[in-house]
Amino acid sequence: MKRTTADAIQKTAKQISQARRKASLQKRKDYIQSLPDVPPLICLSELAEKTQLPFQMLRTLIVIEGKIPYIMVGKKYFVNYSHFIKYMDELD
Repeated sequence: MKRTTADAIQKTAKQISQARRKASLQKRKDYIQSLPDVPPLICLSELAEKTQLPFQMLRTLIVIEGKIPYIMVGKKYFVNYSHFIKYMDELD
């Protein structure tokens, strides 16, 4: 019967834990890469700043008239910037 030393056991345990950690990290990377791209959402104040349009006009257009879909988080309204640009292009 072959005897193993404490150092050999520690070395083997370390190799096993490193292999598991590596597999877990690879699994996370694969999962993250499989997620769909998230659209760029910006709040109305950022949109007003970016477009140089009045905040109240944007609020009326988006929230009250419902011309562009939005998400409300807390007290802030967020819109998909791509949808807003597309809507503005269709106005021309």
